[in-house]
Amino acid sequence: MNKFWHVGLSVENLDNAKSEYEELGLEVKDRFEKDEPRALAALMIGPSGSGVELWQWLDESHPQVEFIRSHVAFLSDEPDATVERLQSQGYEIVISKTVGKLVTYTFLRDLSGNFIEIAEAKEGYGS
Repeated sequence: MNKFWHVGLSVENLDNAKSEYEELGLEVKDRFEKDEPRALAALMIGPSGSGVELWQWLDESHPQVEFIRSHVAFLSDEPDATVERLQSQGYEIVISKTVGKLVTYTFLRDLSGNFIEIAEAKEGYGS
């Protein structure tokens, strides 16, 4: 089963953007620094269990920034099967399966050129 999780957005200043989204009712679920591509980020979730992932880029020249800066993310109970099904429909993998500390994810480009993240969260993280 797939569940809508978040949209990814680029921001100029992460702290300012966090405050803005807190005013809209979202809470910081996780704040992290990424080494590649270099960025500061915060996952903010609302009462429904979905929200936004805010990205302040420290190195916009990294090729993965294009895929992450604006994306839609889904949590999947069967991410490999979901990615395989999407590929069979013509979606293209742009970031191969990556195992992170809290999630394993794959980024794809859909048929309209939008970027989709299919993720599987470690137990308790994505809910």
